[in-house]
Formats: sequence, structure tokens, C-alpha cells
Amino acid sequence: MDEFTEGTHRINLLLEKALQESGFDSKILELKVFVAWKEAVGDLIARNTQPVSLVNGELTVHASHNIWVTEILMLRQYVIQEINDAVRQTAVRRLKFVVRPTNQSSRPESQHFPPPRRLKLERVELDPEALEQIEQTVAPVEDPDLKACLKRLFIKQSQRALIDKSKGAEL
Repeated sequence: MDEFTEGTHRINLLLEKALQESGFDSKILELKVFVAWKEAVGDLIARNTQPVSLVNGELTVHASHNIWVTEILMLRQYVIQEINDAVRQTAVRRLKFVVRPTNQSSRPESQHFPPPRRLKLERVELDPEALEQIEQTVAPVEDPDLKACLKRLFIKQSQRALIDKSKGAEL
């Protein structure tokens, strides 16, 4: 193994460890599963369904109509296996469906669901040490879009942790 490959491997392990310690690994796994969903079910089903959460191995999926639920149920084991193969671990064990008809306006029937509503966070400022730790964690990431996304994710998670901590102190 050459020096470059060895250094890259260590950075990968450091980033993975930082993600696990920060509690972000489950969110990243959930995002990987969401990306794998389209490949597992194909374009037509993907346009009419949307994975919304992954909790304890149960993937919750919104479907525009019962027919899509029936279609996926016939392929359930295949879909689960394809997703798990794509994320290289057993992330999904069960599928749960919620039928949510699309708005019958001028939008195409197969259009994606709107993104889930975001919770409004109180404005919490992180201390400089926390921001520096986040910067150091994402520094090895070369892709600027991924780096920015990870940085936002770490900041939001840190803000939520502070809010939760302050609410616990109030009780």
C-alpha cells in the first residue's frame, strides 16, 4: 500500500468515527437508503412513492395510490435486498406504507410529494470551539457540495443537541 492510499484510508476511518460519535451516521444511512430506493423500485414507482423515514429497520414510504403499495408488496423482498445491497448493510428489514394522494391540480399525477415540513429551530449560536471541530471534521472531504452539506448537517445537529440540553435543564 503506498503512502497516499494509506493516508486516504485513515482519513476515511476518522470521518466515519466522527460521524458515529456525532450521531449523524443514522441520518446518513437514512439518506443512502432514500437514494437507493429509486434504483430498487425503478423510475415509474419512484415517481409515485417517496421514502420518508427509516427507524429501527422499518422504512416508511408514502405512496400516491394503493396500486403502488400493491405493486411494491409483490416485490417487497427484492426491493429490501436491493436497498441493503446498495448501502452494504442490513438497513431495511420491513416496509411500511402510507397512502397520500397527490394534489389533483395541474400537476402531473406522478409528481413527487413535496418535501417534508421542516421543524423551525430556535436560533442557537454555537461556540467557536464547536464550529472549529465541525470544520476539522469536514476538512478531509474534497467534494465542495458534500462538504457544505455535511457542515450544515453537523451545525443543525449540534444546535438541536443544545436545545434539547437546555430544555432538559428547564425541567
